[in-house]
Formats: sequence, C-alpha cells, structure tokens
Amino acid sequence: MPELPEVETVCIALSKVVISSRVKNIKVLRKNLRWNIRENIQTNLEQDILKKPYRRGKYILIPTYKGNILLLHLGMSGQIKIKSNNNNTLKHDHFIMVIETKKNKDYSIIYNDPRRFGYIDFFNIKDIENHFLLQKLGVEPLSNDFTTDYLQKNINKRSKCIKNFLMDQSIIAGIGNIYASEILYRAKVHPLKSVDSLNKENLKNIIDSTKYILRKSINVGGTSIKNHLQPDGKLGYFVQELQVYGKQKLKCNKCNDLIKKIITNNRATYFCNTCQK
Repeated sequence: MPELPEVETVCIALSKVVISSRVKNIKVLRKNLRWNIRENIQTNLEQDILKKPYRRGKYILIPTYKGNILLLHLGMSGQIKIKSNNNNTLKHDHFIMVIETKKNKDYSIIYNDPRRFGYIDFFNIKDIENHFLLQKLGVEPLSNDFTTDYLQKNINKRSKCIKNFLMDQSIIAGIGNIYASEILYRAKVHPLKSVDSLNKENLKNIIDSTKYILRKSINVGGTSIKNHLQPDGKLGYFVQELQVYGKQKLKCNKCNDLIKKIITNNRATYFCNTCQK
C-alpha cells in the first residue's frame, strides 16, 4: 500500500498541473471501488476550479473554489496518472478528470486501480472534520506537533509494541509497514518493544528517524515495491535505500548480523536483533 511518501509524491506532481485549473470533464468508468463514488461528482465538480492539493495521512485532498473537496485514496494498488492529450483508456482506469490549465493546456488525471481498494470522494469542505476517513486521523509525522510530549500522552499505559503503535493511524497518520521497520532500525529500537517501556531518548530517536526517513523517501519519489509508480510512470528510488525491509537473512549494514523477519499483527516486520534493543 502506498504510504505517506508515495502519497506526498503524487500530491506534489498534481500541484504542478491542477492549481487554478478548470475541470472540463469527469468520467466515472467504474463507481464501485472500496466504496461507491458519489453520484453527484460529475455534475458538481465539472466547471469548478481546483486549488492546491494537500495530503492528510494517506489521503490526497484537492479543494475547489466552490468550497468542495475532491478526496483521492490509492488503497492497496491505486495509481494516479497525469497525461496530456490522453485518448486511450486502459484496463483498470476507473476515473478520469480532464482539466484545463491557466495556459489552456489539457491534462487527464486518471485513477487506475487493479484491486479497487482505493476510493474517490467529493464533499463540501464544511464536512471535512466529520468525514469518516479523516475524522480519527492522528498527528502528521512531519509537522511540529509530532513531539515527545505528544507520544508520551498517547502512550499513557498502552502495552502494544512500538511497531504497531507507529502504524496506528489514529495516533500517527501516514506511516505503514515499510517505513515503520525502517524508522525503528534507524532509531535502534526493537519493533516488539512495548511502548510503555520507552524512555524519552527512545521517543526522540523515533521522531528524528521518522522525519529523516520520510523526507528522504519523498525526495526520491517514494518506494517502488510491487505496483507503486509516480504519476509520470517513473519508479520511486527509496527502495535502493532500504536497510531492513525485505532484507531477511542478509547482513546488517552496521553490525553484519543477519536481518530477521517476524510476523506482527499479520504484517512482515524486519529488524536487526543486535542493533535494535
């Protein structure tokens, strides 16, 4: 599943074409994604003007001048493609939005999703705080609100392991399985360590590592594992920077011990038993 860096990469790419663009045409080729696309999306979105996209957790939000929000969620296998002069519809293209920029150039914003676990929604901005996908999201890990005080407040007698804590979207928005393993490796914290046993230094290292790993991945276009591509079809190159994820039985770059793989909460977890305590 695309995580925060991949979604941010898509958001940055969309920003280059959608800001102040007019929506000329909407085509819903298949409405039954994870949830059905709303019936009013075509009539209410066409002819509206788009504002700057931004990311909340793993969701892309595009405000409009009429006071609405277009929400894009990539799910497990979704991809946003940005095409100029696009006349070809490919298999698994479910949603196409044709826009006209201020320079009178047309682009097609295409949502392609083989597994259909993603979602596209359209709603009034006044409903954003109560939207069922957004209302319970935790802190943004790249924001100034992601602090040791925030973590200590949310730990508060919890006994879950730190790996699952990092991936809890109601606490920290946007971190998934790949980056949780990478963050904990850099922070030198064992993924099974209980959060209520972490000291302030552990928490500071986790915060610093989170910001470092996420920003580094965004800078190289995310991680191309399985089917994630950038909107222009290019690969994300953070896969070349991975230290533990998918590296089981290979030597740790720091101590030469072998990277281990275990299953936690039905997800693969990778770590170095020597470097991470």
